[in-house]
Amino acid sequence: MRGARLFFFACLLVSFALGLPGAAGTLATRPMSLSAGNGLAVWYANGCEGCHTLYGQGAAFAPDLTHIFNVRGPDYLREFLANPSAFYPSQRHMPVFGLTASETDNLLAFLQWMGEQNAAEKWPPRLLNVLGGGGLDTVSVEDATRGTLPEDPVGRGEYWFKRPPAICATCHALTPDVVIIGPSLVGVASRAASRVSGQTAEQYLRESILNPSAYIVEGFEDVMMKNFGQQLTAEQINDIIAFLLTLE
Repeated sequence: MRGARLFFFACLLVSFALGLPGAAGTLATRPMSLSAGNGLAVWYANGCEGCHTLYGQGAAFAPDLTHIFNVRGPDYLREFLANPSAFYPSQRHMPVFGLTASETDNLLAFLQWMGEQNAAEKWPPRLLNVLGGGGLDTVSVEDATRGTLPEDPVGRGEYWFKRPPAICATCHALTPDVVIIGPSLVGVASRAASRVSGQTAEQYLRESILNPSAYIVEGFEDVMMKNFGQQLTAEQINDIIAFLLTLE
């Protein structure tokens, strides 16, 4: 098993050097820091590749983590690693590995390094359509950065609702009474207008995005990402709110 894992990472790094998944010479690796190297050791020691893939290499039992650092951010990942079951109650979840703060920092440095490789710009190599209660519809990183956003704020808000870095649809459904992780957002505009006295729907939704712990819907855990203020631009937040305000 030890030899197989070592072979896996040797092949992975060689693949980067050869330009996977693009033309040779155009996707050279970037230098790995000491912390990222230590993070690779943490990944290896805890058998992460037994469930996860990087650039599609590994075991496809759990999500590919090539872009996880940029998509979720370090604060979310630290919380998730500390208590994975809180994010997916009553569902299959990742075990708690009991990593130290240093090990966690190094692992995140490794995942950040992975996502910064030139090869990451071309990964995944094809469009991905993932159907779910929230209507999640992800696209390749290349397509997502072309600037082909809808012109109206509501359309842009729906775009970011379903895609990174917001990707709200991974937790919230747009179908009545469907629970993924958080509550369905059907009718959220009407509910938001009446949740807090003296507060408009727009104000309530903005506070819920920037400070999700302020308002916890009864029956749900406080597991929403806490760093959307850093992950999203002011325009993205405004657009998402504009979209949510149409969900009456």
